[in-house]
Amino acid sequence: MMKGMSRAAISTVCLLLMLSLAALAYADPGKDLFDKQCSGCHTVGGGDGGGPDLKGVTDRRAEEWLESIIIEPDKMAKDQARVDLIKKYGYEMPNLGISHDDALKIIAWLRSSGGGGAAAGAQPAAAPAKPVETVVTPQLVAQGRALFTGSSPFANGGAPCAACHPFRAPGVSGGNMATDLSDHYEGMGEQGLRGVLKSLKFPVMKKMYADRPLTEQEITAVVAFSKDAAAQKRGGWSFDIFPIAGAGFFIFCLAVLILYKRRTR
Repeated sequence: MMKGMSRAAISTVCLLLMLSLAALAYADPGKDLFDKQCSGCHTVGGGDGGGPDLKGVTDRRAEEWLESIIIEPDKMAKDQARVDLIKKYGYEMPNLGISHDDALKIIAWLRSSGGGGAAAGAQPAAAPAKPVETVVTPQLVAQGRALFTGSSPFANGGAPCAACHPFRAPGVSGGNMATDLSDHYEGMGEQGLRGVLKSLKFPVMKKMYADRPLTEQEITAVVAFSKDAAAQKRGGWSFDIFPIAGAGFFIFCLAVLILYKRRTR
């Protein structure tokens, strides 16, 4: 028996060691890799985001194809399935530098956890919570516009979106070095755009924002700005103009009503 230690202390140490070993054995490296590298754009059973929902993907796609799309998607330019995905979601999946061994771990986890046939005896996964939609307000739209254009800086010092990306909206001028973001909200929806802004995995952006991530509030504001711009294109009211236009229209109607009553007396 170790000198200076009571039986109770030794038992406690042994129990902690056993729990630590059990935790290590239970941890799934495939899930950890998915959470770190993939979850910004993909869910497993939670619906499409920046990319497709991967529930059942190992049943729909061959393992060789999944390996290629994870490891080197930029080398699959002529692959029709990849071309179709780009058309649907509006952008190419970036090369994240995932190794072959790590790709196999991700695929194995997808196969056992809902990305394919469930493992024998596995309990069904709980239904994912329905994502909460952003409530667009004039203040949030104005904040998002300011962050997008750079008139207000991001808290962690990241470059403004308009430094590289064009965006067709009144009063917004952007660069021409990267993809036009004008139609991205319609293509990927709120959760997809939110996932992209949260992960920022694209090659150039990955380097620029590696130590300068956007905060949740900043992401919400940029999403609100994009959502409002999409509503404008569909013919809806913009929160940027509604207070002025709405008040003007109300005053005009009131004046017409007063003049009409005076003439009918």
